[in-house]
Amino acid sequence: MALTRKSRTAMDIFKSNVGCISTYSKKIDDMLDGGIRLGVMTELCGNPGSGKSNLCTQLCVSVQVKYGINSDSTGTAIYIDTEGSFVPIRLQNMAMTADNHYRNHNQIPMDANSVEHILKNVTYFRCMNVAELIACLIQLKQLMTPERNVKLIILDSLAHPIRSIIDGDHLTRHKYTVRIVTLLQKLASEHNCAVVVVNHMIAKVESPRNEAYCAPGNFVALGDAFGHMSQLRIQLSWKMNKREIRVLKSPHLPEMSMFFQITDDGIRDINEDELMDQDECFGTSQENLHSISNM
Repeated sequence: MALTRKSRTAMDIFKSNVGCISTYSKKIDDMLDGGIRLGVMTELCGNPGSGKSNLCTQLCVSVQVKYGINSDSTGTAIYIDTEGSFVPIRLQNMAMTADNHYRNHNQIPMDANSVEHILKNVTYFRCMNVAELIACLIQLKQLMTPERNVKLIILDSLAHPIRSIIDGDHLTRHKYTVRIVTLLQKLASEHNCAVVVVNHMIAKVESPRNEAYCAPGNFVALGDAFGHMSQLRIQLSWKMNKREIRVLKSPHLPEMSMFFQITDDGIRDINEDELMDQDECFGTSQENLHSISNM
């Protein structure tokens, strides 16, 4: 009896999935066991302003820099924008920082990772609805060539086009979600590239059933069914006036969290002194609020 799909050994799968893209935060990379993994789909969820698009933009730079990707070679990126949240000047600023850093340390040839080179290697698509998004994903196969060497696909976001289906019921939205996720997972697996899908947090009364996927007072959009399809779920949020990144779901990582910061240069670590200073400021503001409430 013929197999419907070509089989692979466990060693083949293990070797093909080796590689990560750096977030440019050593602490986050350590928490994620190297960074954003190649060959799998990672869900990045959070409220507006939590830093999702900034992290996606940083990854578009990292994947092109020799020391930003733990793989045999650097690659290019594809950015699919469904919300209009892509900011080219932000990408340019991060690219300039990376370019200046490696030039100053003589770690790359002078023309290898110029700002222009980095910008040209991010292919951008603007999809206004579900139909355009699916058509775009189907056509991506034509771009997955050895010459282009795509190592990163960003979808920012999935929730927006799905929730914009005005005439669709729950089953219709679920059908489109499964279709899109299947296409993305196939691209990740067949071409050993990292796929990052941005998702939203929406308000809902917390229940024990959703506890594993919820922050207090919020839960991840697109429901439990999409949660089961995500191989790795990471949440960005604010906690005690600091940015926090948390692993919510992973087959190989423990659930844990880490503080980080977003600077003009991009995603960066936050040191202990800064944490203490922010804690003191937060504590002072809380005391002031308490004093005002007692007046």
